[in-house]
Amino acid sequence: MAQINLLPWREAQREERKKEFLTINIAIFLLAAVLAGLIWMIFNHILDDQQQANAQITSENTQLDAKLKSLSGLQARRDEIIARMKVIQDLQGQRPVVVRIFDELPRLTPANVYLTKFARAGDKFTIEGRAQSPNDVSELLRNLENSPWFRNAFMNSFQGAIVAPVPGGVVMRPEDSYGKFVISVDLELPQAEVAPVNGVQPAAVQNKMGAAS
Repeated sequence: MAQINLLPWREAQREERKKEFLTINIAIFLLAAVLAGLIWMIFNHILDDQQQANAQITSENTQLDAKLKSLSGLQARRDEIIARMKVIQDLQGQRPVVVRIFDELPRLTPANVYLTKFARAGDKFTIEGRAQSPNDVSELLRNLENSPWFRNAFMNSFQGAIVAPVPGGVVMRPEDSYGKFVISVDLELPQAEVAPVNGVQPAAVQNKMGAAS
C-alpha cells in the first residue's frame, strides 16, 4: 500500500539548507577574522623589530659621530704639538746663529761705517747706520754678499748729511758729517753651521735644501 507524506518537507529542507549556508558563512567570517588578526600581529611584530633596529642604528651612529669628533680633536691636538715641536727645533737649531751673525757683522763693516740699528723679521734683516760716503756702503754690501751668512744685500737709501755751522767754536765730530743709509739683507744659513736636533734638520735648513734641489 503506497504511503503519502503530507508534511511540508520541501519547506523543511529549504530551512535546513539556509541554516547550513549561514553556518558556513559564519565559520568563514570567523576564520577570516582569525587570519587577519594573526597577520596583523605578525606585521606588528615585524614593525616593532624594525623600529628597534632603527633605534639601535641611530644610537650607534650618534656614538660613532662622538668618536669621530673626538678623533678630529686628537688630530688637531697632534698637529698643534707637531707645529710646536718644529718651532722648538728651529729655535734650538738656530741658537748659535745670532751669536755668529753679531760676530760676523763687525768683521764686515768698513772703517768709515758704523751701524745704528739692526732689526730682524724672519730671515730678513734691516741695517741702518752712517757712512762717510756711498762707496763705503757699497763696500759693506760687497762684504755682506761675500759672507756665507748673508745674501741679497741691497741699499734701500742713502741720505747725505747736512752740515750746519756750530756756534761757540764747538768742534764737530767726524761722524756728524756722515750720511745715513738703510740696507736690507737676507739670512743665509750655512748647512754645516746648523746641527740637526734629535736627528731632524731645522725647518729653515730643510726649506733651503728643498729649494736648492
